[in-house]
Amino acid sequence: MSTESLSREADALQARMWNGAYDSSALEGQANLWGDPPVPYAQVAAELFAAADAAVIMDLPCGDGRNLPPLAAGAPILLAGDSSHNAMAIARSVVERAGVQRGVVFRETDVYATGLLDDSIDGIFCWDLLGHLAEPADALTELIRTLRPGGCLIANMWTMNDCQIADDWAKMTEVGHRAYLDHAGFYCKFYDEQELVELLAGAGMQAESIETARWWEPPHANYRPYVHEHECLIFRIRKATQPPNQPA
Repeated sequence: MSTESLSREADALQARMWNGAYDSSALEGQANLWGDPPVPYAQVAAELFAAADAAVIMDLPCGDGRNLPPLAAGAPILLAGDSSHNAMAIARSVVERAGVQRGVVFRETDVYATGLLDDSIDGIFCWDLLGHLAEPADALTELIRTLRPGGCLIANMWTMNDCQIADDWAKMTEVGHRAYLDHAGFYCKFYDEQELVELLAGAGMQAESIETARWWEPPHANYRPYVHEHECLIFRIRKATQPPNQPA
């Protein structure tokens, strides 16, 4: 069996683990896993998509919906994609409470094989997913495939200054270069800017921008049950409007 097959098997196992993490029995009385406040950059992403007159955008993974209300302002149609049906069940209630359900379409989605048409999405918000994947370059290739020329992917990768590294609760076990398993068995890979640039270059991509951001998170049921601070690299990739090496 190939290394890629083994990596994909590990990612498939993690997807099942995440679905279990979103089960109501695992939430210890909380309404959702991550808490209601969206990550700060969701609003920025929505404004960028709206300024580009986006018609269809996607939040992948949408998780239990925390970023959907602000992102819904970014385009008339927002695809809420995730591999977890438990997560999406919670996310549906989140968008209903926010009153934005009319423009939100839920779709069970595999980041390696979205099932979407080429050049069909104007913007993608991909938060806190790529660092969990064994093959992030393949996932990025699939996401860029679905973008329309000129469309923008906004994503993030954790840095080694992220709270998970020094957090006693996380009980991180090192399994490779800046790669760890956390206390729940989830794979977590951390990057500096040069490594991110190299990852993108290996996939034939280049970031339009990369910035470092820090933000505070609310408690997460049975995962990190206290307020904590994250640090990540936020990057944007814009799909070329013409094939490489072709005249303008």
